[in-house]
Amino acid sequence: NSPDTAKLTALFPNFFTDPFEGQAALAYLLLKNRVSVTATIGPSFNVVLTNQLGNPPLAFDFSHNAHRATQGFMWNKILSIADRLSDLLKAEPLDPANPTGPSMWSKTLIYVATDFGRTRTRIANQADFGSGHDLNNGFLMLSPLVKGNTLLGGVNRQTTYTYGFDPETGVADPMKQTSNERDLYAGMLHALGVDTTGSGLPDAKAFRV
Repeated sequence: NSPDTAKLTALFPNFFTDPFEGQAALAYLLLKNRVSVTATIGPSFNVVLTNQLGNPPLAFDFSHNAHRATQGFMWNKILSIADRLSDLLKAEPLDPANPTGPSMWSKTLIYVATDFGRTRTRIANQADFGSGHDLNNGFLMLSPLVKGNTLLGGVNRQTTYTYGFDPETGVADPMKQTSNERDLYAGMLHALGVDTTGSGLPDAKAFRV
């Protein structure tokens, strides 16, 4: 009997059978109804079959067997879910008493994280191949609160490894190749308008609009 049933069914038609779609639908309801200000969602490690393959075994980690196909399939799934979730939040007023005011999306940040990257080697000219774990990786932020169409850091063309950046200026730093959780954490907090005075965190201007 929920008034949101029709739009959730339209955007997430497999939410009863695909756990990731179900999580996204629940995340929207939690945010809309002010039950929570954050939600953590992610694809299942189990095979999901709806009217077609909904999720490969091990999700992204099936890259051990087929890197290109798995990465393409899973990134399409991640970005599709994020796109549909943002559409719902764009249509939802931040203040229910002001339906023509800012939307919930105007104050939302989606952070796509990972705990590791993939190896860079493959047999020459092989169309598909398996890949192992690698500590080098990147991240993705989607939000009207951060600078859009912006790449922070870069990729070394000789090694294909990523490198960091100055959190205040955004200038790429090829020598910065170690973990930078501190910069990313500061960037998320500053984008969301959190006052970090006295915390020792950098003023992460590189992230903010």
